[in-house]
Amino acid sequence: MSSGTLYIRDSRTDALYEIPIRRNSVSAADFKRIKAPGIGANRADQVSGGLRVHDPGLLNTTVIESAISFSDHERGLLLFRGYSLEELWKSDFEDMLHLLVWGSYPTPPQKEQLRSKLAAQMLAVPETVQTAVQSLPNTTPPLALILTGLSTYLSCIPETIPASTDAHQYRANRENVDNAVLRTVAAYAVVFGIVASHRKSIPFTPPSPDRTYCENLFTMAGLVDPVAGMPDPVKLSCFRRFAMLNADHGMALTVFSALVTASSLTDPVSCLITSVASAWGPLHFGATESAQRALADIGTEAGIPAFLDEVKQGRKRLFGYGHRSYKRIDPRVRFVQSILHDLPSTRLLKLAEAIECAASADDYFRSRGLYPNADFYGNFVFTGIGFEVEMIPAAMLAQRIMGIMAHWREYMREFCAHTTRAMQR
Repeated sequence: MSSGTLYIRDSRTDALYEIPIRRNSVSAADFKRIKAPGIGANRADQVSGGLRVHDPGLLNTTVIESAISFSDHERGLLLFRGYSLEELWKSDFEDMLHLLVWGSYPTPPQKEQLRSKLAAQMLAVPETVQTAVQSLPNTTPPLALILTGLSTYLSCIPETIPASTDAHQYRANRENVDNAVLRTVAAYAVVFGIVASHRKSIPFTPPSPDRTYCENLFTMAGLVDPVAGMPDPVKLSCFRRFAMLNADHGMALTVFSALVTASSLTDPVSCLITSVASAWGPLHFGATESAQRALADIGTEAGIPAFLDEVKQGRKRLFGYGHRSYKRIDPRVRFVQSILHDLPSTRLLKLAEAIECAASADDYFRSRGLYPNADFYGNFVFTGIGFEVEMIPAAMLAQRIMGIMAHWREYMREFCAHTTRAMQR
């Protein structure tokens, strides 16, 4: 039963309050009714807004209702729009984008139409974006180049910025919202390709109207066979499968930061820029890059016991281990490991597997529910495909953009519906 009533008696006033429980949650705003007498020296008791809910890090706070994905850390379950990972294992990027953003798994004609629209939007990205990115040194950090590209793209389409044109263009126009999603997803792919090719000092290959999202992404990024000029089908399949696993993960930081920006009713490119900045840190997508560097520092299996001791003493951090949503093993991990079977093994991958073996036998990690998450092994998928370590966070965003845009669209629609209901009261 997910609904009911929470009865609270305030020991300070002996007053009794009834707080509604809806969908196994209570509204923080309802606690404002609980007020202290307003006397005494503690100014916190004199806040007119009533009792506040203190939750550092949002460890147990919901900020929005969403139907996009669902995770159950107790059972190790992750669903996208009700579909399990097993059911979606063969899905392409276009399948997942349609499912998350528009709420239904596409028919073949819908999938082809979406592919065609994305390719057309990629071709519409102005050359000014390429010029801006390539004006910077190719040693510039990838996400800094991504931010440059996205900002330049946004400057080329000022008519899409609500404050500059129509403040309501995304509030009551579904067509505008859907077109904005397509523009943003396509623009990110092009910017990513420009950045990847610039970092490698190779010519940028423009997108093709006949390729899929992933095929264009690989081609623009220079991830092609030097003779055939086409992406390796096995590596393309590995990226596709990991994209399905990485498409969304609820209110992760990239989505939360995007929605904070969306609360001003701005455009999705601005929201994506916020997501890129938040993903940079070593506690989010930057964890994949940090995990690789930490493994390189350990060196050999002989260094694992000393490293784990330093982790337990708080002197070092084991990036890619533990997850705020899962107290058991991350359900995506075994799927990631199955992808790695199709890629060449490396010394660092074997070292990571040895770390998991050692940690799984250690009471410190077991008692705290610390297990590898998708980042711990996911970084090897990207390096196995051919991405440089520094490009991993940007490559992950090329996948997570599905969830970011799905949440932006959902937020815009729910905000409009909420506003309409409020006006009708």
